[in-house]
Amino acid sequence: MSGLVGWIDFSRNLALQRPVITTMTGSLAHRGPDGERVWTSPRAAFGHRALVVEPGDGRQPVVTEADGHDVVLCLTGAPGGLTALRERLRGAGRPVSPDAPAAELLSQAYLRWGSDFVPWLSGAFALAVWDGRTEELVLARDQLGGQTLFFTETPTGVVFGSERKALLAHPEVQPAVHTAGLREVICHAVPTGPLFSGFSQVEAGEIAVFGRSGWTRRQYWKLRTRPHEDDLQTTVARIRAMLEESARAATPFGPDLAAVTLSGGVDSSSVTALIAAELRRRDLGRLHAYTIDYAYDGFRSDAMRTSKDAPYARMVAEHVDARHHVVQLEAADILDPVVRLSMLRAKDCPTRIYDMDAWQQIFLQRVAADGHKVVFTGLGADNAFLGATWCNDRGLVESGTFPWIALAQRHGARNGFGAGLVNQDLLARLDLPTYYADTYASAVADVEHLPEEDDWARKMRTVAHLVLTQFRGDSSIFSATGLQVRSPVNTHELLQYTYNIPAEMHRHGGIEKGLLREAVADLLPQEVVRRPRSATPISHDPGYPARLQEEFKAMLADTEAPARPLTDLAAATELVGQPDRLAKDRLARASVELILQLNLWLDHYRVQLVL
Repeated sequence: MSGLVGWIDFSRNLALQRPVITTMTGSLAHRGPDGERVWTSPRAAFGHRALVVEPGDGRQPVVTEADGHDVVLCLTGAPGGLTALRERLRGAGRPVSPDAPAAELLSQAYLRWGSDFVPWLSGAFALAVWDGRTEELVLARDQLGGQTLFFTETPTGVVFGSERKALLAHPEVQPAVHTAGLREVICHAVPTGPLFSGFSQVEAGEIAVFGRSGWTRRQYWKLRTRPHEDDLQTTVARIRAMLEESARAATPFGPDLAAVTLSGGVDSSSVTALIAAELRRRDLGRLHAYTIDYAYDGFRSDAMRTSKDAPYARMVAEHVDARHHVVQLEAADILDPVVRLSMLRAKDCPTRIYDMDAWQQIFLQRVAADGHKVVFTGLGADNAFLGATWCNDRGLVESGTFPWIALAQRHGARNGFGAGLVNQDLLARLDLPTYYADTYASAVADVEHLPEEDDWARKMRTVAHLVLTQFRGDSSIFSATGLQVRSPVNTHELLQYTYNIPAEMHRHGGIEKGLLREAVADLLPQEVVRRPRSATPISHDPGYPARLQEEFKAMLADTEAPARPLTDLAAATELVGQPDRLAKDRLARASVELILQLNLWLDHYRVQLVL
């Protein structure tokens, strides 16, 4: 995924601080396995870890002299819109070589237009520019926040980076966490933010400028409410055209660089068919498709999973002539201490769904080990086409809170998924009911409605806005394995279009994601087109809860365990003595997993809780 770091200081000479910026850059080695570069000057220092997908991707930071001063740019991700940007530069008298890498192109655009060029880009990206002419730092993030970018101020400047760990590698930055940060870690109502005290992040669709007088921040993009005027046929045709164009723009030119994660659901299957067709068009060979399966074959349907993935995935791979790889996982492998730590390091904090995320990370390590650098997914389709459970359940839509929180509460998780073993004193301090109410009110305050919308249409628009702005996909697991994730569905142009489509049209054919199914119906087997949504698979191997029980017992017996004071010891002791409950109750397992993750996080990151 590549990674960037930087340090601006208006008091000390950063040309003498190369070891610090090198350490910060090295903390992101997993993001850029293809090389590292650092650049220093008296007021600014930059570092970059490279994942080379296209020629020249590793030549960063890009340093250009302008009016006797250095202008330096670092880029992560894969911005789109570069062909049009080249034409703009040519028209402005700044022709750029056709094979100039993206960072060099963006550097020339900055020299011509300042940060005004950022809204012309698409795709997932983050960038940092040091303008030595004005002694200002410019940070920007893509419209959907597909690339993260954190920062924190020091007494005499600012440090920033693609991940929180890069900031924590600076000697003046401490891992303190206040109540607000711990609340986010435990409840997961909204995407986990900066967390650590004093940390901030560049928001999705934002440009932030830092200089001697402080920060200037502006939002350059957000979802807009407009009437949807296209009929069904036109809507389906536009969706198909946007998906095809997105697939063309996202497909790399090197053979075997790209792979796809294929579940056999309509989301990943659509992407598989589109990318396979694009590779054929360019004569780049067959697409590699990877599917998760488990060594223990004990699939059980539940509220989130309707059918086993592998048979449908195989059907799609054969249909589009992809090279199909089924990766069998051992369920208990995710409790290996090294795997648990690597999962924590991927996110810099506990995850809400440890088992699913950890299995996914092991799976992606296999993809990376086969030499691929870009992984295509159906990420974002559930959000774009209102496919998730909470978009299709009237009770959740009308819950008056985040529907994913309402779903957890419906199944007995009063304080949210995974929080069942947090002790009562801490829960009282966190006051999650008030937090949910306040955060929800703030999130929905941004929703714009049309005058003609009735009550139900307003509620569905609210849910659509929430899933698009508060339930975005997380690329950290991909980055941790040295992969760049791309999704032809997850573009701001497509999401802006689908956001305004009425909910009843989204359910074309009487099934969730009906519009997407119709748009790709000719590309896939009909069994796949009509397959009901099924969530990421989990294992039912009895060995997993048994090993989880042993690990939890050991933690509870350790009087020095840092998470022990945060745990309801009576409830934890009762649960750990009920192996059958751990085997059958996913909420119980999630609560144990959260405490174990908290314990490792507090220890490994030396977190200073300030509550």
